[in-house]
Amino acid sequence: MNNPPPRDLRAALVDFVAWRRSHLTGDEKGEAQLFCERLFKAFGHEGLREAGATLEARIKRSGTKGTAFADLMWKPRCIIEMKKAGTDLARHYRQAFQYWIYAVPDRPRYVVLCNFDDLWIYDFDSQLDAPIDIVSLADLPNRSDALAFLLPEEQQPVFGNDLVAVTREAAAAVSGVFRSIHRRGIDRVVAQRFVLQSVVAMFAEDIGLLPGRFLTRALEDAKSGADAYDLLGNLFIAMNTPGVTGGGRYAGTPYFNGGLFSRIDPIELDGDELDALREASSTNWAAVRPEIFGTLFETSMDAGERHAYGAHFTSQADIAKVVLPTIVAPWQEKIAAATTIADLERLLLEMATFRVLDPACGSGNFLYVAYRELRRLEHEVKLLVDDRRRSTIKAAQGALSYVTPDHFFGIDKNPFAVEVAKVTMMLAKKLAADELDEHQDVLPLNNLDGTIVARDALFHEWPKVHAIVGNPPYLGRRKMVEELGATYTQRLAKHFPAVGGVSDFVCYWFPLAHDALADGGRAGLVATQSVRETSSRKVSLDYVVDRDGVIVDAVSSQPWSGDAAVQVSIINWVKGAEHAPETKMLWLDNGQLRLPVDFIPASLKPTTDVRKAIPLACNRRPKVCFQGQTTGNVRGFRLTADEANALIARDKLSADFIHPMTSGDPLLHELGPTMYVIDLPFTDSLEAESSAPGAMAHLRRTVLPGREAAAAKEAARNAEVLAANPNAKVNLHHQKFLATWWRHSYRRDDLIAAIAKLPRYIVLTIVAGVGRKSIYQFVDAAIRPDASLQAFAFDDDYSFGILSSSLHRTWFDERCSRMKVDPRYTPTTVFDTFPWPAHPTITDVERIAGLSAEILSLRDTYLRKKITLAQQYDTLRIPGKSQLRDLHDALDRAVIEAYGLNPEDDILAQLLALNLAAAAESGHARRPGGSEWREAYKSVYKLTPLQPLDSQP
Repeated sequence: MNNPPPRDLRAALVDFVAWRRSHLTGDEKGEAQLFCERLFKAFGHEGLREAGATLEARIKRSGTKGTAFADLMWKPRCIIEMKKAGTDLARHYRQAFQYWIYAVPDRPRYVVLCNFDDLWIYDFDSQLDAPIDIVSLADLPNRSDALAFLLPEEQQPVFGNDLVAVTREAAAAVSGVFRSIHRRGIDRVVAQRFVLQSVVAMFAEDIGLLPGRFLTRALEDAKSGADAYDLLGNLFIAMNTPGVTGGGRYAGTPYFNGGLFSRIDPIELDGDELDALREASSTNWAAVRPEIFGTLFETSMDAGERHAYGAHFTSQADIAKVVLPTIVAPWQEKIAAATTIADLERLLLEMATFRVLDPACGSGNFLYVAYRELRRLEHEVKLLVDDRRRSTIKAAQGALSYVTPDHFFGIDKNPFAVEVAKVTMMLAKKLAADELDEHQDVLPLNNLDGTIVARDALFHEWPKVHAIVGNPPYLGRRKMVEELGATYTQRLAKHFPAVGGVSDFVCYWFPLAHDALADGGRAGLVATQSVRETSSRKVSLDYVVDRDGVIVDAVSSQPWSGDAAVQVSIINWVKGAEHAPETKMLWLDNGQLRLPVDFIPASLKPTTDVRKAIPLACNRRPKVCFQGQTTGNVRGFRLTADEANALIARDKLSADFIHPMTSGDPLLHELGPTMYVIDLPFTDSLEAESSAPGAMAHLRRTVLPGREAAAAKEAARNAEVLAANPNAKVNLHHQKFLATWWRHSYRRDDLIAAIAKLPRYIVLTIVAGVGRKSIYQFVDAAIRPDASLQAFAFDDDYSFGILSSSLHRTWFDERCSRMKVDPRYTPTTVFDTFPWPAHPTITDVERIAGLSAEILSLRDTYLRKKITLAQQYDTLRIPGKSQLRDLHDALDRAVIEAYGLNPEDDILAQLLALNLAAAAESGHARRPGGSEWREAYKSVYKLTPLQPLDSQP
């Protein structure tokens, strides 16, 4: 029972519903943003942007050209896609799903389709075809729990259409009936067939194929096992009788088919079995998902009902990672290219001959999803024809289905799984027709005995098809003899001599699938991630790539939903390079990052070209990364402590303009800053003279002569150039320096303004040593950095940890410029493009900050022992136990976790994918730094001058 919403929330939602009725007509273009803004306010937010949501969020699609725009993106919670009032939201399911697929990183959990009057809520991780709840706007004040993820403090939503739970209950119920029958000595195959016939009858009742509630009434009327034997047996006979049953108890029963019902073996049930079957029939089987029912039923037949509630099944979202790129995307391209009715009708005829194979079909999950997706594509084409024809002929065409279940082929060694797959595909025809609102006569159901067969695919001829999909069995080479038997493995070795060594069992399917494809054919298979490596790769993916196969879409590695303990790779390829799209898509970080590439190698590990990285607006404004000050005359502006004290003794006013300073080499090789620098901010000479006469006198003696000489030399050179060419462009570099000769050549006013607000900031030597870890250091904000240092206006330990991590150094090495062979930090290419963690948790922030504080404390301990930073970090270049190394390793692990990256994948490629995703978010990516979190601060350490001036405390 749902709890009522809090009174203030309910009142706000009542007002929102009334406002919508009074002020909006339901125009998608003009009113969608208003609707979303008021919806967020009703749920307690100040507004969309204050909550962190983005309107018109860019979503780069693969398989089709261009960029889509989601009406509202609120990562990682939800996407809201608005349609005009009265729109049939079912027509936009695929758009919503594809938005969700491509909304990485930090993919939102939920998707809401809304037409101003109804909200269809999808949880694609849980169920794909149907919303997990539908809430009418009028009922929203009472059903706010279904949208609890919209609250400022997210709460667990309560949904009313959890079909996965219904399916688990149904599988548990019928598996219990099977086990009981089989335990009594009924032959396993007979018991399986009887239960499957009962399941089809239950489905048929609830989806409108079997009239009169015949099954339910038969079970209610059966007072004994003998009654059940007669009543159920006669019902199944009627379902297998061609035509329509003319009379008797089951008059009006249509003919189902000669496949599943071709043999009827009635069973005399005992009382408990009869009760259990009655209870099972009370389930709303229209809500049971056929694509997962088979797996749950099959895996719980022997393990018990509890197993049905805990068993893993392959999620449709994971199946879609094969079906979308291998089947849907190519058809979408064809549909987009069709410009006339004739083009569209040719596509329908082509669909009528399109054939799909799953050579390891199991219970038919992949075939079911492939069929439903192709039926949806067919429906889209019909609607396009209707829109263009606008005549009565369209009604007749709509009643005809070009895509039929008997063009979806399956092979599997498990005879019972094959029977389940047939049932799944038989029911798919009716379920698709209902979903698409197509009034078709789907009976008799297709007899699929000739298309889904119990065979060993490795030794059975495959049918000719256009696409091959599936999840072949995987088994480590060392377990194959134990699981498959020595005789079978010897047979494999004889028939497939090229596949051997330590190859996984799944590798046998790749060469077979590729050889079975015609030119232009496509395949998508799931395999253990071992296919990316060594001997397994050579006989699988290398075989494909070496024979004109082009991998077009692949998941490098991810946990598999069908078995939580397995890491898999998903590979989709086309036979023939001329048929491959220009841009391929490689999914990294457990499928949560997508990287557009020109080529996907068999290793599924790209050679990452980070030149594609894009400067991020959030990194550039406000500016936080600066080069240190360039004085232009080091000897003139720079002072020792003794020289600074002497100058101040002569002129107390100058003390305010003499600052401690540090530079790259002393930072690493000395224990602290010992030098000082004169820094006059004034642009007027009179103001400078009156404010710091002593400093000006020193600079007039040490700096001015050199600047005059340089300006004169430049003027002479320019005169010579202009004499030869009056239109020549000349350099006035030194003339400008002479105009304010008392100032640094490049004072970096923005740097000084940024660090003046902080108690400390971070510096790094601009030129790094090859093979040496980058050394970042906090320095007191009173200290000026010179041009050999990169300065970062961060004072928190979290930022120190991100910058000090190996992830940032990896990016630095690839994006930097070079001084001879040494990498040189350049803000425009390194910092401006570096993506920071988008959604770190408070735990992540605190862990990184804590490790940073430990590193700083340990380093300070060694500095106090007169061991310089360079000496400390030189020890990391040779083996040996090191507390400093252990802390940096722990920091790297914490930073990777904060990013949510997969350490098994190419880190650089994942960072590039994050950069491209952040760039696409139009400035809505998270800004660098951690000042917004108090947990980001764990230390107060900062480097201070070794020799404070006499005038300083």
